[in-house]
Formats: sequence, C-alpha cells, structure tokens
Amino acid sequence: MARRKSVRELEKQLEYARNRAAYKAPDREDGTATQRRPKLSLAYKPMSIAAGEGAKKYRVQASKESVQFFTQTALNLVDSTAEDPLPRGAQPAKAHAIVADASPEVIRAAGSKRPYVHYGKGTRGSKSQYSYTAPFSIQSVAAMDTEIRTLFNSVKSKLGGAYGRVWYSPEKFLITGSGE
Repeated sequence: MARRKSVRELEKQLEYARNRAAYKAPDREDGTATQRRPKLSLAYKPMSIAAGEGAKKYRVQASKESVQFFTQTALNLVDSTAEDPLPRGAQPAKAHAIVADASPEVIRAAGSKRPYVHYGKGTRGSKSQYSYTAPFSIQSVAAMDTEIRTLFNSVKSKLGGAYGRVWYSPEKFLITGSGE
C-alpha cells in the first residue's frame, strides 16, 4: 500500500503539471542548420550462428561517431562485404556508452520546470554528443566475457570520470521458417 502524499507534494506536482501544460515548444525556423549524423555500412556476424570465419555476415548500419568512439577493431566489425541486411525483427548486440562531465549540474526541465541532475557531457543547447551506441560482433561464444571486458576497458578512459557509463545489450536474432 502506498503512503499518502502531503499537501505540499500534491501542490508541487500540480505546479509541474500546470507548467508542462502551459509550455509551448519554440517553432523551428526555416533554414536552420540540422545536425548530420552520418552512418557507416558494416558487416556483423551474429553470435547465434558464429561458427568460425566462414559464418554468414549481415550488413548493419552504425553511427560514424559511435564507431570512432569505440573503434572498429574493438567492435569486431569489418567494412561491409555482406549482401543481406539483418532479418526483420533482429537486433545486433550493442555496446552503449554515456560520457559524463566531471561534476553533474542541476538544471530545470524546459516544460515542467522540474529540477533534475544532468550528468552528460556539455550543457543544454551545446549540441555536443555524449551518448554512443554501436553494434558489437562477438567472435567466439567461449570468449564472450573476455571480448566484452576488453571493449569496456578500451573506452574506460574516454568516459569522463565517475559518472560515465558503458554497458552491453545482447543480440536478438530471429530464425524463421515457413510451414511449406
């Protein structure tokens, strides 16, 4: 059973809700520059069917900035020689990282004016990229733990201090067939 909220908490939540309802995002002006995020086409070897160098590789796209951050060799990716994209619904294994500032700052949300702690590199509106996600190809299932730790150690110095994070999400590979 949840505890009862005090009148002060309810008033504060109501204030945030009113601020959020009254907020109107600024209109985007015609002709303003957009941020370009170029992609690279790379060959990815799924862990589910990774049997040596002869295993089938699939074509995946990755952010150029993310591949440069993690380095292509640490991600075990090669330039795309693969013809086929990943099957529909499949997701490659991914390495994620968030680069932080040495000291986080408290800022207020634009809509609700609710305070929160910003850990990422740069300030609001600085357009500096601080989160990176890239596909990660496992070479052998037996050495998976070692490969992931090697990847983590290769970027540890780039994370910007104690608030930087790096993590791994496993692949979701679908193998489908028909009843015919």
